[in-house]
Amino acid sequence: MIIAEDVHMHFRTRFLRRKVRALNGLTLEVRDGDFFALVGQNGAGKSTAMYCFLGLLRPTSGKVEVRGQVPELGCRLYKDIAYLPEEPHYHLYLTVEEATRYYSSLSGKRVSNKAINESLERLGLAQFKTLPLAKCSKGMKQKVGIAQCLIHEPKVLFLDEPTRGLDPLIVREFRETLREIHKRGATIVMNSHVLSEIEMLANRVAIIEGGKVVVQDELQNLLTLNQELYSVVFDGNGNGVVPEYLTAVARTGNLVRALLPKARLSDFMEVVGTSGLLLHECSLKKTSLEESFFKIIKGDATPAEATGGNRGAIVS
Repeated sequence: MIIAEDVHMHFRTRFLRRKVRALNGLTLEVRDGDFFALVGQNGAGKSTAMYCFLGLLRPTSGKVEVRGQVPELGCRLYKDIAYLPEEPHYHLYLTVEEATRYYSSLSGKRVSNKAINESLERLGLAQFKTLPLAKCSKGMKQKVGIAQCLIHEPKVLFLDEPTRGLDPLIVREFRETLREIHKRGATIVMNSHVLSEIEMLANRVAIIEGGKVVVQDELQNLLTLNQELYSVVFDGNGNGVVPEYLTAVARTGNLVRALLPKARLSDFMEVVGTSGLLLHECSLKKTSLEESFFKIIKGDATPAEATGGNRGAIVS
């Protein structure tokens, strides 16, 4: 679906007259039907990589293909591609309905009134269709962009920080819309700093650092389970006493969160049974995407260790 092989992207700064390497040998592969996330710190090269996939930037060297074609402005490839930037810029004097109609028509495809109305309805914009974009919130403007995607049902959707600055309710609605688009068969590539959102949406992840991919793997391989530790949450009944073998103890009122060694599981369950502690949770400790990400970026773990030594992972 999308292939990048040893992609380099250099910019020459105007004032310092030196080259800046935005991409430094980036190599990755997005498969048909993936919900693929690009993860990295500011300046890692995520947006630059996306611009290369879109044909907005021509790499200094290396190979980029999308659906078997080199992305070049004006080529037929774009009839199946949609892109939602972090900050969409619209003609603000247009209403929600007018903007959806106008920008959808730029694809060259006929847009029916029924398709526009259904799209606005599904995104909760129907009641605001006469509202000028100048009076719309950022979340509503993002929805206008997604409305166009629902109308044309693109084969590939690129999203650059789509949930930044949105309130929690809008983020939840936006997430459900993306799930719907993905379920309909679209391949989605998303660049985001919100790792918790990625955990709920993506099936594959590439961690980018210094303009290259340091890990590319299935999300589930980055969310490994620690077979030697349990996460436990229980009500301490206000007595302040917890078994001495529990570690990383954190309290919120009477609620206690801690880590329990596997070897002491039966001892802990006996304490729960005899002392009357109310146990809320006891499960194997899961490594979150955030934990895996910071271990790799900070050098506390090699890419192979972060993916549990998975041979299917692409690491560099």
